[in-house]
Amino acid sequence: MTPQAGAVAAYLAEQFRSELDLFRAALEQAPGDAFHTPRLGHSPAWHALHIAEWLRLMVLDDRTPNYHHLGWEDNARVQALGTQAAPVRESDPREQLLAALEQTGAQVVAWLEQAGDTALNGEVFSAATPGGTRPRRLALGMQLRHIGYHRGQLNLLLKSQV
Repeated sequence: MTPQAGAVAAYLAEQFRSELDLFRAALEQAPGDAFHTPRLGHSPAWHALHIAEWLRLMVLDDRTPNYHHLGWEDNARVQALGTQAAPVRESDPREQLLAALEQTGAQVVAWLEQAGDTALNGEVFSAATPGGTRPRRLALGMQLRHIGYHRGQLNLLLKSQV
């Protein structure tokens, strides 16, 4: 942590690091082809891209117009982000998808480690709110819970394959 980094941002960096490690461990439990096989709605590959995309959008505030795994693709605000090709597709090799998630997670943690607490102020994109944005601090908490939620879905998905 740098001297200008704040206590709240440092705490969040550690929480994101921990939750992303647990999420990655759950993804790695998918054996062979099961990583790309949809069960109970989506494949582990989709879950990896889903989390990476939401982190890019709501934590890093990245408006690159190539979102395809948010789960809100019919939403007008998401459509307004644009429709360039996805940098990584659900059918890409497992290693490529996990690398994309790892890269995004590392960017999130690095941003938080360098952020002062005032950097946590402001608004970020939100497809669900009337104004199209939500407070960044609220979004950060929501994204931590979101990762945990999808980790739970992965655990159920993997149990259903037994």
